[in-house]
Amino acid sequence: MMAYLFPGHALPPAVRARIELLRDRASSPAGWVVTCGGSSMEPVLRRGERVAIRAQPPRRGAVAAFVTSRGDLELHRLVAAAPGGWWAHLGDNQVDPAPGLVHTSQIVGVAALPVRVPHAVERARALARFAHAAARVTLHHLRAR
Repeated sequence: MMAYLFPGHALPPAVRARIELLRDRASSPAGWVVTCGGSSMEPVLRRGERVAIRAQPPRRGAVAAFVTSRGDLELHRLVAAAPGGWWAHLGDNQVDPAPGLVHTSQIVGVAALPVRVPHAVERARALARFAHAAARVTLHHLRAR
């Protein structure tokens, strides 16, 4: 159950080290510049464009840079927050309408891009995703007894 609730502790050491390294870079006065490698944030951020990442607290509507549990860097818009430091995220050009989940411990900074208030449908999908995740954690906990 710990891995579900406290992902920062459950991440492999190499991923935790990458998160810390990227946070240090984002904390520099100029921030840290990354080149977008995908199309999920189009048209706000296109493949090949560069964007600065700065060490700022995550907030709804901002585009966050975070490290996945596999160690990949992603840029997605934060749609909604849940207790325990969880965020639902989506790309602006999302093919799959299901939001992903990321924990604050995995967020390395916020992109210097316009903040956009998530649409009502995106917020509803985020709430459904949180409910689904909570049900999975509950079932996992009950089965472990």
